[in-house]
Amino acid sequence: MTTNEYFLVNHQLAINVELLQNGENVPELDQFVLQIPAPFRMASDLANIDVQALHSLKLNNDTTQALWFYLQAQNQKINTLLTYVLSQQDEKQFHYQATAFSAGCCIFNCAESQFSLNQNVRLKIFIPEESAAIYCYASVTAINNNHVELTYQQIREEDRELLIRTSLHIQSKQLKLRAAQRAQSL
Repeated sequence: MTTNEYFLVNHQLAINVELLQNGENVPELDQFVLQIPAPFRMASDLANIDVQALHSLKLNNDTTQALWFYLQAQNQKINTLLTYVLSQQDEKQFHYQATAFSAGCCIFNCAESQFSLNQNVRLKIFIPEESAAIYCYASVTAINNNHVELTYQQIREEDRELLIRTSLHIQSKQLKLRAAQRAQSL
């Protein structure tokens, strides 16, 4: 799929954008995977476990529903701790606010002119709604006024899937909010 085939959702996310140094290139996949900081790997692994594990429970009686609520509470505790750990990876000197993202790119505002087309960057995307963060490499593919578009160049497939799930969850919430607002205005 190309980046244009992914749904772009307007939503703010904290990101870190670090320009690669002269002579530094986007690493090959095997080298890239070794570079991913442990908190980012752990967050991605836990997000995938959440998706797979809890759906297998059958909620057909009071006991399993009580177990479900208990597991959800434990999961929330872990997610709160994980969100804190990931927030420690947000480096202030590289901090920006994305205004839109998809599984193929993200867009952020930048008043400085330090970015130019085709520059490669190290990118961290923080997703508090999913208690997750993504570490990847991207390239500057568009600059319009103060809007900079980054297209992911090296990203794990499980992280791309996480971005797809996140964008769908956020889009669903936005649509429900719009529907509620329309209902109130009638």
